[in-house]
Amino acid sequence: MTAIVRKPVKDPMLALFDEFFGSMVPKFENQMGRLVVPAVNIIEDDKGVEIDVAAPGLKKDDFDIKIEDNILTVSVHKEEKKLDEGANYIKKEFGYESFQRSFTLPDNIFNTEKVEAKYQDGVLKIYIPKLEEQQKKVKKISVK
Repeated sequence: MTAIVRKPVKDPMLALFDEFFGSMVPKFENQMGRLVVPAVNIIEDDKGVEIDVAAPGLKKDDFDIKIEDNILTVSVHKEEKKLDEGANYIKKEFGYESFQRSFTLPDNIFNTEKVEAKYQDGVLKIYIPKLEEQQKKVKKISVK
């Protein structure tokens, strides 16, 4: 009897892309084939923009957030240090999380001096208010 080896199903276009370009393209998947860049939602209102980054299992101190030359960069580098010295490992895959996402902010739209960030329930929320002159102002006009 011959053993049947199953390989994980991969998008055929990604497989073709990987085959053609090989190691020239950086990998964006971990060993399990999952995307290592967190998903984001970007919500804009009249007063600013909120960027929500899905990053469960982290602590607020794990994040490094900075704005330089109108580029907002969110990065994390966390390494799991738990090792059982007495264990007889057959295989040990070290746990670490590392990612970086960057967002280009348009010139003269946002007040980068008043950015706020909050991490709660696995979601990092970054709020960037618009400059006063960029906020939509509604003027009520009375009818005579």
